[in-house]
Amino acid sequence: MTQHPSPSIKELLHPRNVAIFGASGDETKWGGRLLHYMSKHRIDGQIFPINPKGEKLLGIQSYPTLADCPERVDMAILLVPKSRALASVRDCVANGVACAVAITSGFAETGPEGLALEQQLVREARAGGMRLIGPNCMGLLNTHHNLAATTAVTMAYVDKLPTGPIGMASQSGALMGAMLARGVDTGAGFSTMVTLGNQADIDQNDVFQYLIDDPLTEVIALYIEAVRGSERFVELLARARAAGKPVLIVKSGRTAAGERAVMSHTASLAGAWASFEAVCRAHGAYLFDNVFDLLAGAQLLARGHAMRAPGVAVFSGSGGGGALFVDSLDEIGLPLPALSEQTKRGLEELLPPSHRELPIDFGVINHGAEPDPRFGNAVGTAMGRVLEDEAIGAGIVFLTTQPNMDMIAESTIRVGEHCGKPLLFVHGASTVGDIARQVLREKGYGYVESPNDAVGVLAALWRRQETLAPTGAPASSFDLPKDLGTGYLAEPNARRLLAAAGIPVTPWREAASVAQAVEAAAALQSAVAIKAVSPTLIHKSDVGAVKLNIAGEAAVRRACEEIAAAVEQAGHELTGYLVTTMLRPDAELIVGLQRDPEFGPMVMVGAGGVLVELMKDVQLRPAPLSPEQAATMLDGLKCGPLLDGWRGGKPVDRARLIDILVRVGQLAVQMPGLTELDINPLFIADGEPVAADARAVLA
Repeated sequence: MTQHPSPSIKELLHPRNVAIFGASGDETKWGGRLLHYMSKHRIDGQIFPINPKGEKLLGIQSYPTLADCPERVDMAILLVPKSRALASVRDCVANGVACAVAITSGFAETGPEGLALEQQLVREARAGGMRLIGPNCMGLLNTHHNLAATTAVTMAYVDKLPTGPIGMASQSGALMGAMLARGVDTGAGFSTMVTLGNQADIDQNDVFQYLIDDPLTEVIALYIEAVRGSERFVELLARARAAGKPVLIVKSGRTAAGERAVMSHTASLAGAWASFEAVCRAHGAYLFDNVFDLLAGAQLLARGHAMRAPGVAVFSGSGGGGALFVDSLDEIGLPLPALSEQTKRGLEELLPPSHRELPIDFGVINHGAEPDPRFGNAVGTAMGRVLEDEAIGAGIVFLTTQPNMDMIAESTIRVGEHCGKPLLFVHGASTVGDIARQVLREKGYGYVESPNDAVGVLAALWRRQETLAPTGAPASSFDLPKDLGTGYLAEPNARRLLAAAGIPVTPWREAASVAQAVEAAAALQSAVAIKAVSPTLIHKSDVGAVKLNIAGEAAVRRACEEIAAAVEQAGHELTGYLVTTMLRPDAELIVGLQRDPEFGPMVMVGAGGVLVELMKDVQLRPAPLSPEQAATMLDGLKCGPLLDGWRGGKPVDRARLIDILVRVGQLAVQMPGLTELDINPLFIADGEPVAADARAVLA
């Protein structure tokens, strides 16, 4: 077996000569279809169909084996049946092929037998220095290299490969084909599109890294089903951000039933999708619900236009259409702001006084006004001057059936390329407005078909900006107790841990007996809460093991007796009581720590109390946290108004609350064995945050 050095991904995606195993002259077959695509879009080198008969296929000479080819082959595309795949790989290795793209299916996706065969393919490929893409994939495109090594049906409708700045790695071949088809419609240009299939050898991270390094890729799009190599994935997110390349992601499995309901509330809320989302947001990735919105966002970002403010300007030929946008945008927190007086003065010749507010109606624009040379005609000038307003972060042009639809499209393109802000075109004119589509497609500007799509795209763009903050946290070290033990920490030890980390807790005493509980309550000199201390009982209130507003010796004794009976009935061991000062909180939060098996420690904050899992109003970020990241978490909570002094309450000491989140993140770093931590509730009382209950797990 000939040994060759393993090539780089860049070398793999720029082959000179390509062989097609399973090539056919019948274009209804996969081998004929791919041969047709590659003969239509010719690389600089040669195409060598591999066919036992050695005849001409679609006018191209075929060869029985690689050894019969007149030149060395760099890439082989495998379209043979599964039973012939291993022999084809061995032929490639023997002849020094750098990369095989295995479109053939029937491997790991079919079960143990298929997995074993797939693993053998990889072993023999790697032993010979060859890399493998797939199997069970749909191939790849490298448009700037004119490489059309894919069976995507869309290619039958492509006369010229759509070159451009968007690079994509997809774990779904069909979705890559759908995105390519949509891109052809909207004029999108791609640098590279790679489908990965089973990722038996080359995986998404390999292609992700290539796209970061590729000078012809400016925007990176990823369709992900499962992250393989999470640590490297996070590193690549950071590298892409440092390189100034936007990363746009769609992930399936967002509601997968892998979210564990274990000891803590934090664990049940910090599931697989939540952790993935938190990591992506922490590193500035854009998250979308579907690949079509992702493509529209990629076309906007390819022009270098990110949202810097939440205000959206709407332009439309329909008053009703504009009003509907106002409602939809406001519901997701993207308001139509009031225009500044300076902007209104700039619109005096263009719009009557009654229409110098958003949304802007194309129907009342004075086309005889002197246009701004930067923006072309009067329509463009109106849009451009509105978008220059500092309160505007993005714009939407909603095309209805109206006169001069091509002019509206041309004006949008001109303004969109010069305004420095995302300007999204919504084509609502059906086939009547095909002339506008043609203008947009020819210029590669892009558009969406419905108002919902536009709202979804801008929501994704702003959400990224809203949650983006410097990563990391200031170094600190806590003098932590050495006698906490391992496993589940009952509340007294969890409180000791918090106090050592500088996190405030309500005044408390631990009591081993009823008599000590009476003494503790008297020492605290207030109404108290009494809770069971148990090494096995997690959710105390669920079994009646928490008593509130207890005052007086008789009430303390009665509460302890009722707690003991409740714990016994629930089948748990009672080791004592925790007595703590009662507070009347204005709000309750949960603050927690959970170690995700893929992405490591996650800090969570959310609406707390007994309804925490029902409300699911939470924010998650990977630890450690910077104060800025902690602040964005608080900004993202729906219960935020409760923290700002709802109905006369005192606003929370925000700096102190941020500090608590940062300290929880630092605990995660300093204590690798701290696998779970719940502070629930974290009371907000008279503006001060203080832990009223806590539990933890130490490995």
